[in-house]
Amino acid sequence: MNQHILRFLEGPGKGVITVPEAGQLGCSPTVLKKLFRDDTLTRVAIGTYVSTAQLHTPVRDGKQLHDYALAEHQHLLRLDALLRLHGPKVAASHQSAVLAWGLPTAKSSLERIHLVHTKRGRTARRRETHSLHTCELDDVITRHKGRLVVIPALAVIGQAMEVGLVAGVGCMDAAIVAQHTTRSELSEMVEKLRHSPGLGLARRALELTDGLAESPGETRLRLVLIELGFSFRAQHWIRIGESATYYRVDFYLYELGVVLEYDGQGKYGEDRKAADSGKPRPAGSVNQALTDEKAREDDLRLDGFGVGRVTSSTLTAEKVRKIVTTAQRQAQPSAVHRPAEPPPWARAG
Repeated sequence: MNQHILRFLEGPGKGVITVPEAGQLGCSPTVLKKLFRDDTLTRVAIGTYVSTAQLHTPVRDGKQLHDYALAEHQHLLRLDALLRLHGPKVAASHQSAVLAWGLPTAKSSLERIHLVHTKRGRTARRRETHSLHTCELDDVITRHKGRLVVIPALAVIGQAMEVGLVAGVGCMDAAIVAQHTTRSELSEMVEKLRHSPGLGLARRALELTDGLAESPGETRLRLVLIELGFSFRAQHWIRIGESATYYRVDFYLYELGVVLEYDGQGKYGEDRKAADSGKPRPAGSVNQALTDEKAREDDLRLDGFGVGRVTSSTLTAEKVRKIVTTAQRQAQPSAVHRPAEPPPWARAG
């Protein structure tokens, strides 16, 4: 009997099995309970289990997952178990829907699963491991990659209300970059939810969202620059002299002639710097990528710009201010108030 369960988990069950599914395999709930006691299965809720091995030691591309990727995987596996258990009665919401749409959230928010009733007039419930919300809006449930989920606009607003301002802005940025939603759709959704408790946080997150940041780090850097009071333009095109070399920089502090770049992993979409030329950059070594970045910075400095590089370890107001001050000393008057000069292929019309 155990082998039937294990084959199901590794195959069509995709790591999840419910009591009714076990029954279809000819296995009683007693078999599931024994596998649970043996730590072969982990119980997600009454009547549904996941493979302990797949939950705690998942492998992707031949490597075990760690940190955020592991937390994300575990959240989605538990979410799939609950969606399987409840069927069409519920959909993923809040952080759970955000993850299902492939958008970022804070690792600290991934312990709890969030679901929503798909029909009106239901009762909200809070369980030990998951919350079941209510929703009185029409046309906000859809299916994405096999899962019932709330639409992206509602998911990211719920995320902001649940997790906080910074994570909310980052998620809204990511959703717009991925073309899952628009600022207009987000504004309309905020208006529909105008009587919801805690909506003020989502309103503020939307005010700070520009849909240009291409990684969570860029979003956080933009918020730090706003906090420090610097005037800037995000994703600003710069042409080097009269040449045919163009660079799109993360942030241009136009009053100071300073360019700030965020150096981090995890772009929302394609690698933006590789797309500066209009073509994908051929695959190369890490050393080649570093060489390209060095050449880019040298070009910008030779054209008069002060250049500062911010990393996750320097992403604080105090450290960013110091980086900007150092870069400002390098800047020449010619780099101040430079209008955007996109390459011909990037110009509208």
